[in-house]
Order: sequence, then C-alpha cells, then structure tokens
Amino acid sequence: MSLVRNSCQFVSENSKHVKINKEELQKQVNEWYIKNKHKYKEFDEYECHLAGDEEQVVDFLFILDSLNFCFWPQKDYEYENLSSAIKECFQKSPQQFKAESILQMTFEEFQQLLFPNHPDFPLITERYRLLKHASEVLVTFFEGEFVNVIKAAKNSAAKLLNILTTQFLGFQDHAIYKGRQTFFYKRSQILIGDIYAALKGQGLGKFDDIEILTMFPDYRVPQILNQLNVLEYDEELANKIKNEVEITHGSEYEIEIRANSVIAVEYIKEEFQKLGQKLNSIEVDWMLWQMGEEQRFDIVPHHRTLSIYY
Repeated sequence: MSLVRNSCQFVSENSKHVKINKEELQKQVNEWYIKNKHKYKEFDEYECHLAGDEEQVVDFLFILDSLNFCFWPQKDYEYENLSSAIKECFQKSPQQFKAESILQMTFEEFQQLLFPNHPDFPLITERYRLLKHASEVLVTFFEGEFVNVIKAAKNSAAKLLNILTTQFLGFQDHAIYKGRQTFFYKRSQILIGDIYAALKGQGLGKFDDIEILTMFPDYRVPQILNQLNVLEYDEELANKIKNEVEITHGSEYEIEIRANSVIAVEYIKEEFQKLGQKLNSIEVDWMLWQMGEEQRFDIVPHHRTLSIYY
C-alpha cells in the first residue's frame, strides 16, 4: 500500500515530537524471536467474534468495523464489548443489520441495540450517521449486500481498499502534514484484515495480495511501542499523554504518532525477516495489539484523540 507507506515515511523522516529507536526495536525483535512471542491468537479464539456462515461473518465484520473507533472516553467499554453486542444481535436476528433494515432504523433503535446502558457513548451520533451512509452506499451500488463489495474486488486487498476508501466516507482516513497528504486507512485495512483472518484466507477471505496492507494505526499499538521504548516522544508530547490531555485530531502530535507506528511495524517486519521469520505487517500488528491488550492496565497511557477513524 504505497500511499500509506510512502506518506507515513515522509512524516517519520520529518517528525519533531516522535522518533523510532531502531536499536531498541532490534533488541525487542530478537527477544520476541528467541522467546517465540511473535505468536498471536487466531481470530476465532476471541469469544466476541461471530463464526459460521461466511456471508454472515463478513456482514458482521462490516458492521463491526464501521463502528469500531474511539472507545477511550467511555470507561469499562472496549472493542470486545462492541463486538459481543453486535454478535448477539446477529445471533438473534441477522436481518436487522442488512443495509435496507439499517436505513429504516431510528437512532433510538440503534442506541438500544448496541449501547443500551450508554446513552452518552462517545461519538454515538457519528456512529449512527456513518452506518446509515455505509448502508446507503450498499443499497445504491451493491444491491444492498456487502458480499458484493468483496466480490467486486476479485480477491485483491488493494482493489477492496480502493472501493472502501473511495465510496465509503467513514473509511477515508487521511490528514495533512507539512502541506502533504498523509494516508492511514486504519478501519478499511482492519476490515480487510479481519475478513482474511476470520475466513483463514479462504473463500470470501482469499486475497492474493494481503501483504500490501500496513498495520492499523490506532491507540493500542503505539501505546505498547512507546512502553517498549521503540517509539520515543519528546517531553512535551510525553507529558500530554501521561496526563491524559486530549490531542487534537490532525495535529502534528497525532499524525506523527500514527505515521511512526506504521513505519516502526515495517522495520519490525524487516528485522523478523532477517531472522528467517516471515511476517506481514498485519501479523505484526496483531502480535503488538495483543501485547498491548494484555498489559493495557499496567503500561503508560495511550494518546487521547477523538476521531471517527480509529
């Protein structure tokens, strides 16, 4: 994915507040390799994920990753809570999340289905708006079925990414850094990665070019990379994060954190390859995300940014 890698490389080379400690990165990779820590849980090992019929699974993932962003202002509610709520809805009545049904869904019905105990959930009206928009695109261009989006990509992650980022507003994740456009495409890439992982690279989950995806720049991976001293923040940024000061979406701070996370994972992948361990970028992301999740209560805070993109 040259747009993401190339634009993030420019940010990394010009960053003022964030830098990658390559010596520490190499040290960590060697330790992970020796201790076999580069393993990660498979998609179906997470209880919060739906299994079964592949078309229903991809529908589930489309809904999940359309809403999978910004949990941090809400205490005691994380990704697994959202995923479990959507899974329960699919098990009871999968038709309620078909595009035509969503277009008829009121905000109150949406809130009651997924956030019944959290009426003030962060960006809840944006989640509702984006889900409605995505459903409208499906009905208008893809006969109301997300499976038709996947089929249109013809087993290509690059083509599917292009469809998602050009036709679905909620997946158009980019920013301007020093006058240049920087691309991240976090949720569009994680949706493709989730489909690939859930279906084990078979059927609708078969992508001949899955390696084009980068990591998914969000909160947890930079958090664990910072804890491990692979990502280093200047004093100003470190203090903001430590004190849980909100960092503005599109600011230099935020863009540098996300872009350097992308490039750090590329370096980690290269170091593993030198050791004879071939991993693609999304596999490194899964490994780091799992580490961060397991240690999330014991490590430095993650940065706080209100965003619909991650």
